[in-house]
Amino acid sequence: MHDDYRKIIIRRIIHQGQADPTGESLNTSPINRWAFYLTLIPVVIVVVVLGAFFFSIVLALFAAVAAVVSARLWWLRRKLRQSMAASAEQSNGIIEDAEIIEIREDNKKNRGHH
Repeated sequence: MHDDYRKIIIRRIIHQGQADPTGESLNTSPINRWAFYLTLIPVVIVVVVLGAFFFSIVLALFAAVAAVVSARLWWLRRKLRQSMAASAEQSNGIIEDAEIIEIREDNKKNRGHH
């Protein structure tokens, strides 16, 4: 089987006037070069503008997520401080309501013998 039609031949032109493998000179006209550059410039500009646009969208999403996460952390820290302050007030040793019950020794002995 002859697979010559499937071969891909890649030619690389390093500078103007280089000969290809068949010996023919590969001259590119200046008009073709200028046309290539003139079409390349708008393509580069469009790619840069689209890149800046999508980068700004990603940056805005990142800033929004960071704001939501920081607000949530602030809220949790605030609630923790409030609960710590409330528990510190309760364990201060201040007794607001107390009832003193006095049990005499003779009452303790009588309870066991009913």
